[in-house]
Amino acid sequence: MQRPHTKVTIRDVASRAKVSTSTVSRAFSRPDRVSATTAKRVFKAADELGYHSEAVDVRPIRHRKGLIAILVPDISNQFYSDIMRSVQRQCFKHGLGLIVSETRESPALERIAFDKVVKDADGVILVSSRMTDAMIRKCAQARPLVVVNRAVRGVPSVVIDVRPGIRQAIEQLQVSQPGADITYLDGPASSWSVGVRWKALRHECQVRGIHVRRFWPGTPTFEGGYACVDRYLDFPTSAVIAHNDMMAIGFVAGMRKRGLQCPRDFSVIGFDDDLVGRMSNPSISSIHMSLPEVGAYAEKTLRDVIGGDAKKELFASIPTSFVLRESTRGGEPPASGFHMAGGLSGPLQGLPASKPPAGRVGAGLRTSRV
Repeated sequence: MQRPHTKVTIRDVASRAKVSTSTVSRAFSRPDRVSATTAKRVFKAADELGYHSEAVDVRPIRHRKGLIAILVPDISNQFYSDIMRSVQRQCFKHGLGLIVSETRESPALERIAFDKVVKDADGVILVSSRMTDAMIRKCAQARPLVVVNRAVRGVPSVVIDVRPGIRQAIEQLQVSQPGADITYLDGPASSWSVGVRWKALRHECQVRGIHVRRFWPGTPTFEGGYACVDRYLDFPTSAVIAHNDMMAIGFVAGMRKRGLQCPRDFSVIGFDDDLVGRMSNPSISSIHMSLPEVGAYAEKTLRDVIGGDAKKELFASIPTSFVLRESTRGGEPPASGFHMAGGLSGPLQGLPASKPPAGRVGAGLRTSRV
């Protein structure tokens, strides 16, 4: 065991886990780049040694300004705008102002933006940060900090547990399309959540004997999905899962251009369950994420850290659920249950954009120590 009061380094973890320091770094920042066995060994060694298990010491704020900041990779992406809107609502309730900055998927621009906003903000929320764990921890020493859609040891983190939603989606495909194989259109290389989603999807497919292939990296936009069509048609599969709903819509549009129809010729599933996906034709089956809950919890956690009243839990996990719509061939719901929803055809009654669809499963919040 490490001597008391000795700072544990990444080299200590690597030595205990019998791997290289670069492997330890990848296990934390890019979980898809190491095997599940290796990751488990690294995390176990880190826990045994107490590597970054305690909260980062934050420099005290002498004069509060009543402002917090939120940094996001892409303001136009509804995933991020929904979280920002939720944070804004909470700020308004508690008399706070909000500074918003877009980092354009760049870790360098993100660090520049952070250095600028900390001059005026009492605390910062980093959403889907592209910076390294070490850089985020360094930022957390300068100002109270919460990371969203990313887990960083020692820094308050709010993540989205995609495993329930992915499991329900794969169960539905098994019911409606026995023997289905899957192409996964993945997101950007710099995204931490990309690795988490891929590992969860790959696991669910492996335990069920389903063949899945990955197109990675990708651009999580309409154009990014459209661009995947030619490569997909070289070796088509019966189902496609996309990194987000916009990518799924772009893929469907590209396939339609080639005379292929969804879901007649292929099934499609996206992530985020956004309004555009519900309005598209066909409406997009999707992994629902309670983004208002994510934003609200992140804002509350940041206020707690700023006030010196942070709870012991450094990690919050908000679960997902699968929403079945027209882009996936129908079938009886699997035993675990999910929400069956139509698109936005006819009057848009009972479908508020800011609220999750009624009847979803897996609602609630789980907290645990990292």
